[in-house]
Amino acid sequence: MLQLSACAWALSTSPLNSLDRIKLAGFDTVDLWPNSFGAIGSASEITDRGLKPGCFGLLAGALPGGLSLDDITGDNAQPVLDIMYRSIDSAAGLGVKRVYMVTPMEYPSDDTQFLASIRSLGDRAAAAGVKLAIEPHPGRSIPSDAACLEFVKKTGHENVHVLVDFGHCLITRESPSESIRNAGDRLGYVHIDDNHGEFDDHVALFDGVLKAPVINEFLETLVSLPYDGGIGIEFKLTTPSPMSAIVQARDFIRSWELRQGVTA
Repeated sequence: MLQLSACAWALSTSPLNSLDRIKLAGFDTVDLWPNSFGAIGSASEITDRGLKPGCFGLLAGALPGGLSLDDITGDNAQPVLDIMYRSIDSAAGLGVKRVYMVTPMEYPSDDTQFLASIRSLGDRAAAAGVKLAIEPHPGRSIPSDAACLEFVKKTGHENVHVLVDFGHCLITRESPSESIRNAGDRLGYVHIDDNHGEFDDHVALFDGVLKAPVINEFLETLVSLPYDGGIGIEFKLTTPSPMSAIVQARDFIRSWELRQGVTA
């Protein structure tokens, strides 16, 4: 069966209360952002609740001192990289084995520093025993899964991978099944959600443009791959009844597995 992880940033409660809610909802794995790391403090806060760490994000919200993720593509890269290094180390300290990052807004005309920054993050993650994935996003510097896979290969770093976000594929009109198949051993992680096909508005499955054949094919492809990273069920604070949406997505996937006889 697929590992299904609840993304805690969809919940408005405190980090520790969110862990409790996720456990009570029947999940055994949780995904977190760095704004939860300090409040959680230690791996035992996760494991004592009967939870496992899933894939953790490296940046959340505004950066201090007027810094921006875009700085990793230029001369002011180091201060932002230092923040991301700390997030990698904090995530590793909480027991996580996979982390991910979004991309800058603009792709630089000279990508030398951008590539160097990603390679250094790949090095830091590898040293911490963590797999690094990059999440493309429509409207940002790396907008699609195809572009992200090309960029990841360009880094030439064995610890840099692609995060395929199912909902983003609904916007870019990419086949999510083809995206994970094409990524192959570069598939680092998967997010799943729905939207209305234009903006990344994170609505509950089948409340947007998602059709059953698309997700059925996606799940069939995913379980056929040598991939053990699981799925982060990702919604946001703006999602109506986010916990209900998370549970509904989990229940759909579990029922699909039952129909398909997926047991391992």
